[in-house]
Amino acid sequence: MSDIVFPDWWEGGWPDAELVALDLAQYYLNLLTPTGLAVTWLPDDFADLVEAGTPVVRAYRGGMGAEGLWDPAAVQLGVIARKRSTSWEVLEYLRQMFLSYEHGGPVRRADGSITYVDCIEEIVGPQQLPELNPDDRLVPATYRIELRRPRNLPDYARIRESLPL
Repeated sequence: MSDIVFPDWWEGGWPDAELVALDLAQYYLNLLTPTGLAVTWLPDDFADLVEAGTPVVRAYRGGMGAEGLWDPAAVQLGVIARKRSTSWEVLEYLRQMFLSYEHGGPVRRADGSITYVDCIEEIVGPQQLPELNPDDRLVPATYRIELRRPRNLPDYARIRESLPL
């Protein structure tokens, strides 16, 4: 729950694409042995987790913006595991699951709700950029995750026009 009090007419906006990607990744990481961990910020003990065999996947939104009723978000997944080859395997596993949403589908969220994704496309495939990150175990890829503006939201243009200047 937010510690900000919003006006009574505010009912939210697009789902947070970064958190949708995080929940989607975590769902499939839970099916691995050992279970992986999806995060938006690396925990302080991430190096210990990786050394213990837990693949850590960091998700963050890196750009793009609203287009009418859609929010196409560029979301990067970065996988780091104990070995470079494991990072690549885990990223390829998640890659195939993310790309299975090419024509959309439901994503079960950590809070139990469902968010519908219109489509997921790959923008930048798996790569290693040693000049940006010398740790050869980190393997990122970037996806366009397209979410539709929820249909039940109020007409914010009408609300804006009704407010005093």
